[in-house]
Amino acid sequence: MKNNLMKYLREFGDRSFREMPFSEVDALVLALLVYMKFDGIVPGFNRGDAMSWEDIKRKPGWEHLFSDPVYGESYREAFTLISGSRRFGQVRVNYFVEWIDEEREAQFAAITFFLGKSSVFVAFRGTDEHLVGWKEDFNMSFMRLVPSQKRALDYVKGVARYTDGRMIVGGHSKGGNLAIYAASFVPQAVQERIRRVYSFDGPGLWRHFYETPGFLRIRDRYCKIVPEQSVFGMMFSSYRDYRVVAGYKGGFVQHDLMQWKIRGSRFWYKRQLRKKSSRRNRKLDERLRALSAEQAALFVDTLYELIRSTRARNVYDLFQQPAILARAVVRRFQKMEKERRKQFWEVLRGLLASRKTK
Repeated sequence: MKNNLMKYLREFGDRSFREMPFSEVDALVLALLVYMKFDGIVPGFNRGDAMSWEDIKRKPGWEHLFSDPVYGESYREAFTLISGSRRFGQVRVNYFVEWIDEEREAQFAAITFFLGKSSVFVAFRGTDEHLVGWKEDFNMSFMRLVPSQKRALDYVKGVARYTDGRMIVGGHSKGGNLAIYAASFVPQAVQERIRRVYSFDGPGLWRHFYETPGFLRIRDRYCKIVPEQSVFGMMFSSYRDYRVVAGYKGGFVQHDLMQWKIRGSRFWYKRQLRKKSSRRNRKLDERLRALSAEQAALFVDTLYELIRSTRARNVYDLFQQPAILARAVVRRFQKMEKERRKQFWEVLRGLLASRKTK
């Protein structure tokens, strides 16, 4: 994890939320924590009381939290700082839900953080290492509603039913998309309890979503933040009321929350996206919107079939032996019918061309 975020936790960890109000950086911290492996540790609805960090540490096998092969040690460091701080030390967690469905092409996870007696933060996980989660992301290019969005709506309704007081909803990547979708379509009585909605580089929704009554009611509480070279956060979105944060590295790497710059207790904001990135995003969005539902579905299904042909168990496997996996993809692609290959290449060339825009 980038030292900047750790520095924030060290420098401001002794400041309570009363002394220094909850901020967008705190929301980022919680949006990051939902990626930890809470399964088997934190209960779901109707299965137990909210847990303190100390309760978690007493659970057998609790270090499963840090079992992610890439980010595990970073999560461990963050957990140590958070659980030992005044700022986050009294936070309790509950209602962890995880749903992976290969048949329905869905990947969903959410957890609720109790910030105090009258405030909760509902955090939605973005796309993790499960390949089916990436397929669900791809499906957003031609499906108006994906399964995780419906689950997110049901989840917020469930939290509202079991809690009182104010709610904050947020997430990173697909998690941000789920957050604003759910916050826009919950009953108005629940909406009135929502204090803020955070989307950290989350892709948008269909064009007319931003004109729906539910979104318009929540709009002034919606905070979308993207890195200066955002790609994912600019997809499928005509919504332009967002803030831009500086990043340590360029390109797709900036999607990683750990690469976002923090100055003191706030993000290091920029005036706008980098001009080259903005032009590329506009071209990419134009290409995506120009595709018919049939073209997008064929491209996405073909791409996923090629990825599955590698027999990779998760995203991390795809980077272990790239040469072997590439050969598997080529073999599978050659077995496809000619017309399907042709249509796939036409879409792929168009998408790649949009990324070459100067």
